[in-house]
Amino acid sequence: MILRQRFKFEAAHRLPGYQGPCARPHGHTYHLTVSLDGPINAATGMCVDFFEVDRRVREQILSRLDHADINEVLTNPTAENIAVWIWGALKPTLPELFEVELFETTESSVVYRGA
Repeated sequence: MILRQRFKFEAAHRLPGYQGPCARPHGHTYHLTVSLDGPINAATGMCVDFFEVDRRVREQILSRLDHADINEVLTNPTAENIAVWIWGALKPTLPELFEVELFETTESSVVYRGA
């Protein structure tokens, strides 16, 4: 069973070494989709409790990135690097983690499924 949950956060960043407008500080409304893969637990009827996923994403990710300067967390905060960082922060507490999709704009996203 694939379980997906979406989140939204606001953050600023700049891309060091990038030649273009993103080299300057600017912000995005990021949309994050976290996907988990696992069997349905016969006792609960769930793969993973949505409330538990929400709690862990808020503790591990949103508490550090929402309304933050992502350059204070990552030295080169491209969408790709942010997705890898999110994976690394969530995987230890959500072993069923299958995929992270991060939308930097409504039209542009990256998908990361672990190394």
